[in-house]
Amino acid sequence: MTTFFEYSATEAYQHCRLCPNYCEVDRLAGERGRCGETSTVRIAWSGLHKGEEPPVTGEHGSGMIFFSGCPLHCAYCQNHQISNRGEQGSAALGIELSIAELAQVMLGLQEMGAANINMVTGTHFIPSIIEALKLARKEGLTLDVVWNSSGFESIEGLKLIDPYIDLYLIDVKTLD
Repeated sequence: MTTFFEYSATEAYQHCRLCPNYCEVDRLAGERGRCGETSTVRIAWSGLHKGEEPPVTGEHGSGMIFFSGCPLHCAYCQNHQISNRGEQGSAALGIELSIAELAQVMLGLQEMGAANINMVTGTHFIPSIIEALKLARKEGLTLDVVWNSSGFESIEGLKLIDPYIDLYLIDVKTLD
C-alpha cells in the first residue's frame, strides 16, 4: 500500500490531506476543497512588505507572496477578499500562475532586494510551492523561505513542506 508520503508533491492533490480538514477531493481533476481552490496556484499579491517583525523584513522588506483561498474561513479574517470564495461561489481575488510563473515571482522578489521569500497562507498549495521552490533554486534563488501561516497544516502537509522552509512564522489569532 502506498502512503501519502510516497506520492510526488503534485500527486498529493489527488486525495487532498494538506490541512486538517482532510477533504480528500481530487484537486488535480478540478474539484475544490474547503480552501475553495483546485490544484492551480492563485496568488492575490506579491511584493516587498515591511509589515512583519523587523528581523523578518530586513532593510528592504520581506518578499511576500499572498496565496488566494484558505481552509479556515474565520469570521474575523482580515484578508477575507483573498481568502474566501463568495456566496455564489465566485472566486476569492487572485490570479492563476503556473509553477514556472510562481518560481519567477520568487526570483523577481530576490532581484528587488527581498530579505526572504515569505509564503503567506500557502497550505493548500504546498505541492505547487515545493515544485516552484525547486525550480527557483535551480535558477538561482538563494533566499531563506518563511512559512507564514495560521498553523492549520496537517502533519502530512508539514512533512512535505518542511525540507524547504527556513523559518516558520505562525500567525495565531484565537484559540478555543
